[in-house]
Amino acid sequence: MSLAGALLILVSPVLGWSQEKPADLVVTPQEKAMYLEHNQTVVDVASQCIQETYKTHIAFFNKYGISKYYGDRNPSLNTREKRLAVIKSVGAPASIIDQLEGISCIGLTRKCLKQGFEATQNPLMSALWSRLDQNLISRGTDGLVLTQHLQKLGWKILYWNPRPDLNAEWDAEDPMIMAGKPVSWDSGIRNSQGQFIYHPAWGMHGMRYNQVMKKDVYYNVKVDDKTTLVNFDIELPQAFIDNAFFVGVAHAGYHVFPGSFGQVIEAHSMRRLDSIDNLEKGQFNPLAVGGAPQWTKIEKYRSGIVAIPPK
Repeated sequence: MSLAGALLILVSPVLGWSQEKPADLVVTPQEKAMYLEHNQTVVDVASQCIQETYKTHIAFFNKYGISKYYGDRNPSLNTREKRLAVIKSVGAPASIIDQLEGISCIGLTRKCLKQGFEATQNPLMSALWSRLDQNLISRGTDGLVLTQHLQKLGWKILYWNPRPDLNAEWDAEDPMIMAGKPVSWDSGIRNSQGQFIYHPAWGMHGMRYNQVMKKDVYYNVKVDDKTTLVNFDIELPQAFIDNAFFVGVAHAGYHVFPGSFGQVIEAHSMRRLDSIDNLEKGQFNPLAVGGAPQWTKIEKYRSGIVAIPPK
């Protein structure tokens, strides 16, 4: 996710929404009806886009030992000169520098949704995407906001948690792998001094599970389905696999991962330019070996929400 989005997640439970919050996106009934007419095109093209992007990534890396897509939040790659130095260090030709593209988890998702909207060849659909995306940017390029925008177009929001019986165990583990900072609100997790602590990478699984079950809300997103992707362990329901495209969010927007027919294709914004793992592919199955969204040593994605398109 973006740095702004991460900071928003960190401070918003403390500050609440202020009057300076950017205006919410308004979708008219006419715009929703127009979108529904073109939904299949958007979905099919977005699905093709993430798959082609992944294929391009693998082919490019196999040829040059460099990722075509570099993390756009990585400070060691934030200038042309820095990227060129990495290219030279692996013996790749300097001429490939202009073929590189910045990427992030939500950046890949936005790229492919944009292609889907524009593939309709309807100027009003392109304008709708532009307005949706600009509102998203104004609100921190936050994955939760993106799911809310899609929901207004008829997409459904599913809560996902493969093993809610392990919520307490996961909540105890998260601070052990990623240190939190003291906060003034009740995060449900305390440090050794008894202070409430929090980090946006944490899942806050127990708190958010209870919120979903009692109020049908995940953080600030209305949940339409709290059963299909709950307690599936490592057996992903066929009803979910049948979706040609989806947009997943883990840990209240800390990570965003698009996918197709049960397969996640995710991008990362902080990895090395010479890492083949800048983009990764795997079955949406976070507790299974090799499943996605992919874990790291400090990030273990185990619950969240996912948006699926209307059928």
